[in-house]
Amino acid sequence: MITSTWFSILLIFISIFVGAAIWGLILKIKRFEKFLRLVASLGPCVLMASFIYSLLVIKNVGYSLFVTICLSLLYSSIFIIMGILIVGTIIILSIGGYWLAVVLRKTNYRALWRHIRRDFFYGWNRIKAWIEGEE
Repeated sequence: MITSTWFSILLIFISIFVGAAIWGLILKIKRFEKFLRLVASLGPCVLMASFIYSLLVIKNVGYSLFVTICLSLLYSSIFIIMGILIVGTIIILSIGGYWLAVVLRKTNYRALWRHIRRDFFYGWNRIKAWIEGEE
């Protein structure tokens, strides 16, 4: 049980690593291009071999070799897509957070505090009106 849990966590990390390598190639990061190409080409093979090992050794299923290869190919594809989506979400959130911080810093955070005060006082006035209406 513990072995399969750690192995599953390792497979998730490998898929996220492969997803990051694919994003690095998509974004054309020149500094690490050779390494990213190596990871993007060998990563799916490592995932597929890991899933074959998982099905045959850890789970000890009695599937034929063809079904095992097809299942591991399907699992590898799904895990790589999951890794790409996770890394893409992290990229989008980090760029959006950076943009928000830069825009708010240029306004000395006045717009943010104005909206927070307005929303707080609007909510407080609604609560106060509800309480006074009950009495």
